[in-house]
Order: sequence, then structure tokens, then C-alpha cells
Amino acid sequence: MSRIRMTRRIVSAVAVYGIVAGAVLGGAGAASATNPADAPPGYAGPFSYCKGNEHDSIPLGDPDGAAYIAVWRSTEGSGTFCAMTFDRRDGRHHMEVRVRRDGWQTSWYDNGYYDRYAGAIYVSGAEIYCAYISGWVELNGIKYSGGDWVCS
Repeated sequence: MSRIRMTRRIVSAVAVYGIVAGAVLGGAGAASATNPADAPPGYAGPFSYCKGNEHDSIPLGDPDGAAYIAVWRSTEGSGTFCAMTFDRRDGRHHMEVRVRRDGWQTSWYDNGYYDRYAGAIYVSGAEIYCAYISGWVELNGIKYSGGDWVCS
């Protein structure tokens, strides 16, 4: 493994562990279908919020536009993308948010029945890599979904 690739991996790992530690110390844990401790290397979450600045919004195709994915970007460490699927309707709905960094086979997600949002899911390496962000919300038996690549 080259020195550059090893350095990038170390920086990515440090960034993710910093995010996890900050969220745990800040009390940002959220009930979820996934366990933050099981996140693969380079991923973190789910947490109850995203750090950084809003970067993009991905519509999910429902008729009134109430379901969407919000994406944030932070410059911490090697940079992070963070995503949450939102539903602005009253009541609990089945929803998911999924994040996969470019060049990786694995993804990390949050899936469950929520009142307002699924996520937040983080991936490291936003300074260098793009990420595929996707999600869906099920309303009255119809699944509205979408996804897109986001880059710095």
C-alpha cells in the first residue's frame, strides 16, 4: 500500500472517530434500525443531526414534495458528507437514507418507521471522493425514492 493511500485511510478513520466521539459526548444518539457501533470503516451514524453546511437536496418524487433527502458537507478531517431523509407529513412513515462513497462496495444506512427523519449517516473523504446518496419514504403503500451523486 502506498504512503498516500495509507495516509488517506488514517485521516479518514480519525475523522469518523472524531464525529462518533463528538456525537456521543454531545448526546446526539437517535433511535434507529441500525447501530452506530456496527458502521463499517469510513462511515458513522445514525445520529440525530448533521454537522457542516447544507450542500444539496434530493427530491423523492412524491406529489407534494414533502419527502426529500438533505445532504450536508463538513470540512472536518478529510471532509464528510452527511445525509438525512425527511418527511414533512404528520405521523410515522417507513423511510430510509443510504450513503455509499465512490469506489467503495459497502454502504451504510438507517431504515425504520419515523415521525420526521431517517439518519443522519456520515461518510468520510468528501475532500477527495463523491458519494451516492439515496433514500425513500413509503406513504399509503407507495414508495417514493430517489438518489444522486454528490461531490464537493
